[in-house]
Amino acid sequence: MLPLSLFAQDSLITAYVQKHVYPLTFENGTLSGKGADFLEQAAQSSPFFLIGEDHGIAEIPLFTAALLHTIRQHGYQYFATETGPITANFLQQAASKPNWQEAYAEFLTSYPWSIPFYSLKEECTILDALFEQQPSDYRLLWGLDQEFAGSYRLNFQQLATNAQTEASRQVAEAFFDRAMAAYDASFVKKNPQRSFLATVTADDFTELKNAFKGQDDNLDQIRQLEESTNIYRLWYQGKGYQSNYQRAEMMKRHFLHYYSEAKARDQQQPKVLFKFGANHMYRGLNGLNVSDIGNFVSEIASQMGTTSFHLYTIGRQGTKNAFTPFSQSEADKQKPYNYKDYLDRVDFSPLLAAANQGWAIVDLRPLREALFNNIIKEMHPGLEKVVWSYDAVLVIPEVHASTNF
Repeated sequence: MLPLSLFAQDSLITAYVQKHVYPLTFENGTLSGKGADFLEQAAQSSPFFLIGEDHGIAEIPLFTAALLHTIRQHGYQYFATETGPITANFLQQAASKPNWQEAYAEFLTSYPWSIPFYSLKEECTILDALFEQQPSDYRLLWGLDQEFAGSYRLNFQQLATNAQTEASRQVAEAFFDRAMAAYDASFVKKNPQRSFLATVTADDFTELKNAFKGQDDNLDQIRQLEESTNIYRLWYQGKGYQSNYQRAEMMKRHFLHYYSEAKARDQQQPKVLFKFGANHMYRGLNGLNVSDIGNFVSEIASQMGTTSFHLYTIGRQGTKNAFTPFSQSEADKQKPYNYKDYLDRVDFSPLLAAANQGWAIVDLRPLREALFNNIIKEMHPGLEKVVWSYDAVLVIPEVHASTNF
């Protein structure tokens, strides 16, 4: 049971926050109201806008697409996403074509679980917004993450297609066959111990690199797969902190590569919209005590003499799509949503009490001053960490599960 003093402090937080709540209207793909003005002003003053989410909620990508429409006029033309760079290149090529979603849906039927997150229909509205007015030969979609465990079939198919010698093509095809068999043994039969990640070895990657020697683009793809495998393997070995640390370091390198490329081409500072799991978007250490990509971007902004803007998203109630390759029940596609179930375990109750009608933006920055000046003396530890790390919270009154293709 919480001490009475903390209940009193929650009431004080609610009263304090009520002065900094901005109503937001989201209708027909458009944002309006004081909350929209608040977000637009934030985008004007920051080159990096970071959205932290709990995955599988339909409203968040729809909101993100609407926000991209709004802030494009302020120079935002790049979108950083929680996929690997190989997957991002594939998605950009697919989504740049007219009426692309029909062919994409057929692809997902042939290669299920090969594309993380963008197997959900609402996520693809972001791609529609991103490529609406932009030349498709620019890399606008930045994949900062590891390659997904289910993508190896697609990756080896790509390697076979792009192989420059018959010998390298045969090696890639042999690995494709292995990946397909492992997919059936693990994803289809719901046994993660039989996955390709569990069977591939360092010697296998040596064989691949030797087979593709001199083929720079293909070698880069193989190295991406090898690093992704190593990150997953650390997790399976019970080394979760090291896995997350290595994953964050990889994201930083990927970001610098994309950022340097865009800056050199555009001859100006690129503006980038991010949407990742909320734990990745923290300024400072996240809930896993990792200095993740969110903090890295904030430090880059600081060195530029500016700031990044970090927005945490939550719902009051509703459903989420928590279906995974190893889910035992279709009911996971409509799982009851509870913001307290997210991995950083934050109690947002005093904020929700303040933002108690409709969609709203809650500005967290005044709470920092209240904490620092001891006006507010006690706060749920998770919420306090969010207040120091994020600039605002988007409150959605009711969320709904994202839709699978």
